[in-house]
Amino acid sequence: MRNIFMLITLLGFAGPAAAQDWAGNAELGFVQTGGNTDTSSLNVKGKAINDGDDWRSTAEAGALQSKDAGAVTSEKYNFSIQEDWKGLSPSYLFVRFAYEQDKFGGYNSRISETVGYGFDILKSDDKQWNAEVGAGARQTEAVAGAKISDTVVRASTVFNWKISETAIFSQELKTEGGKEGYITNSVTALTNQVAGNLSSKVSYAVQNNSKAPVGTKASDTILSASLVFSY
Repeated sequence: MRNIFMLITLLGFAGPAAAQDWAGNAELGFVQTGGNTDTSSLNVKGKAINDGDDWRSTAEAGALQSKDAGAVTSEKYNFSIQEDWKGLSPSYLFVRFAYEQDKFGGYNSRISETVGYGFDILKSDDKQWNAEVGAGARQTEAVAGAKISDTVVRASTVFNWKISETAIFSQELKTEGGKEGYITNSVTALTNQVAGNLSSKVSYAVQNNSKAPVGTKASDTILSASLVFSY
C-alpha cells in the first residue's frame, strides 16, 4: 500500500511541475464494498507525453491493489518510458524500457528493453490507429527465486476514436515475450469529459500469461471505473 500512495503523490506533483513541456493524465479508481462482503480495490495510473519536432517521449506508470476481507489478493506495479525518433515521419523508430512487479502473478520483477519500428495505420481528425513491432531482451526474477533472461519480440496496436466532443473510445492490444512465455494485455475504455480537465473512464482490461507459474491463473481481468485528470 505504501508504494501505491507514493505513486499517487508522484503523479499528483509531476503534472503541474512539467505542464510547460509535457501533456498527460493521472487516473484514480477505488471500489469498496461492505456488509456480506468486505472487498476493496485501488487502481492508479499516469501517462505523460512530450512530443517535439524530432523526438517524442512517453512515460507511463500504474499500480493496482485488491483486498478481500483485509487480505491482499492482488498487487501489481508497472513503469515504462519510450523514446521515439520521428525522422521517418509518419513512421518512427523507438527504444523502450519497462519494469513490472506482480508477486501474485509469480514474479518479483520483470525488466525489458526493446527497440523497434512504429507506423500510423490511420490518422484523421477523429480517429488515430498505430502499430509497433520490435525485439529486445527481458530479465525476470521469479517469486521462487529463479532468475531468467531471454530474447523477446514485441508488438502493439492502439486505436483511439473521438466519438463526440466529450467522449473517446480507445482499444489497446500489446504482447511481448519469447521462449519463457508471452504477456498479452488488452485494454478497452470509454472516457467522457465531466468538466474542464476532469473526465470519467470505464475500462475493461485483460492480461494473459502464456506460461503462468504453477499455482497462478493464466489470465487476470479488471473492470474499472475511474476519474481522470488531464493536464
